[in-house]
Amino acid sequence: MTYQKLFHYYKQQSVLPTFGNLEDEAALARYAENRRRLFTDKLHLPPAIFRDATMIEFGPDSGENAMVFARWGARLTLVEPNPNAHEHIRAYFNRFGLSSALQDVVQADVEGFAKEEPSAPLAEVIDAEGFVYTIQPTEKWLKAFARLLRPDGFAVVSYYERCGAFFELALRAIHAAAKALSGSDALATAWALYETKWKSIPHTRKFESWVMDVLENPFVRLKYFLSADALCRAAQEGFALYSSWPGYRAPLEVYWHKHILPPGEARCRDSAHLARSSVSFMAGESLYLTGPEDRVATTNRIIAAASEAIDQIIQSPTAASLDACLPALAMLGAEVQEVPLLASKPGAAQRYVAVIEALKVVLTALRNGDFPAARRITNESQALIGHWGIPAHFAVFRRVSDG
Repeated sequence: MTYQKLFHYYKQQSVLPTFGNLEDEAALARYAENRRRLFTDKLHLPPAIFRDATMIEFGPDSGENAMVFARWGARLTLVEPNPNAHEHIRAYFNRFGLSSALQDVVQADVEGFAKEEPSAPLAEVIDAEGFVYTIQPTEKWLKAFARLLRPDGFAVVSYYERCGAFFELALRAIHAAAKALSGSDALATAWALYETKWKSIPHTRKFESWVMDVLENPFVRLKYFLSADALCRAAQEGFALYSSWPGYRAPLEVYWHKHILPPGEARCRDSAHLARSSVSFMAGESLYLTGPEDRVATTNRIIAAASEAIDQIIQSPTAASLDACLPALAMLGAEVQEVPLLASKPGAAQRYVAVIEALKVVLTALRNGDFPAARRITNESQALIGHWGIPAHFAVFRRVSDG
């Protein structure tokens, strides 16, 4: 089945993608503390910014994040196109005594909501996490946010970054090839492959939700993922980058505090920094490219080729696509070993090469029709079990005045 928008896919599912089933105040407090650390320490948006703020959250799903914003004092309009989530949202807010913070729950998507004239003052904060990358081109949702935000208001987004989501794409490719080989259903195949990996860290949602939201999600594909650099470039029309995680601003720039770089020059410096961050984003730890620009460009071409080869397995999980992917991964592994890199921790490059080598072994087993061997490797390889990459990037943009 072809889905035009992500919420069309979610409406057909029996589970909500991020439902965490927070049962009591202690569970909500733990969840809120994790969100506070993200927003305060990494995004530089402490809870005080949300106090009495008029806020729109797009795609809240079952409402866990929205409840944290409510605890911080935000006045919320939740725009959720999947009607199956609305009952969960209202039940959550009632259970935790937060209903007074809930201004409205609207069944609409970003574009549909933005077409209506706001009946309330322009928002001071917009939040859209986990889905916004599927609205393409990017300018569509940026223009919608610009219409709904007051000058100096903040837009907070999370999305799949092209390099950061490489491993997430690889997990999906392995699952697609294994499912085709084993003939088992999606959930059984996923559990056979990833039981040990899933159990290695605590989760706030069920395994079934992860399978639906990642391994079977038709929008977890390379063509939808955004590059951090392209996103920042698109956002220049109406927005200024406020913060991000990982960091998108060139980190080594030093100059007098009263000197203001022209926007074009600042953007070029940030763009060069992001080009050197591709391996770091893939590995989920600092592996900064330090060589000349032409070598950086070569590395990024090798990364792009490996990503496209992995993505092709999802499109067509055949012996031919598996054969084509193996040399692309071999070239990527060799490049990581040879290219000049600045690592923040000893052995970081070797750890990431081990992940690439383990992926090659799994895909080789699947190419040879050996599902038991692939299952054994995914459940025994510490490189694969311990690695998650950094698929979700966060960016905060400040609305600039049209004048």
